[in-house]
Amino acid sequence: MVKRKRKIETKSEVPMTNEAEVEVLNQELDLVRVQLQKTKLEIEELQAKKQELTESIRVPRELDAIEKKANEKLLSVRVEGQALSNKIEAQKAYDNVKVTGRFMNRRAPGNSAKLTYMKYADDPVKWYTFNDGAVYTIPRGFADQINEYYHRPKFIQKEGELDPSNPTNIHHVDTSNKSYAFVPTTF
Repeated sequence: MVKRKRKIETKSEVPMTNEAEVEVLNQELDLVRVQLQKTKLEIEELQAKKQELTESIRVPRELDAIEKKANEKLLSVRVEGQALSNKIEAQKAYDNVKVTGRFMNRRAPGNSAKLTYMKYADDPVKWYTFNDGAVYTIPRGFADQINEYYHRPKFIQKEGELDPSNPTNIHHVDTSNKSYAFVPTTF
């Protein structure tokens, strides 16, 4: 390897006088002032544009009767939907309260029964095995389901002449033949 010698150049500084230093600083200060003035003008222009846009947005256009009616309908649907959603949430809270009671198997006394519970779409499917006469703590909604929906329906026909083509021959449905019962032990 060949080493090259570098030539070091030295510059001699010429000392500046105080007046020259002040002049250089004044020139730099003038440049900064010009840039500041340009920036202020740009900011004012942007604020003016912003003001114009906000004023144009604030002034609503006139709605015709059809649009007003559609807006009112949308608003009423939204309010009704929110009220219904609140009602469902309140019912969910009511149904999830735990109740303690005795299970009675009227369908096959003395035997156990396996029943499922899923009342709402977002609920997981739960299977419960109940022994006849045992005490359990279950959600209130499930207790209501056991007491109200597990029965053998008996269709009571209207009195008088029966017409097979007429589906309104049924007077009412007797639901007193219950398959299961859940009797609360705490009141």
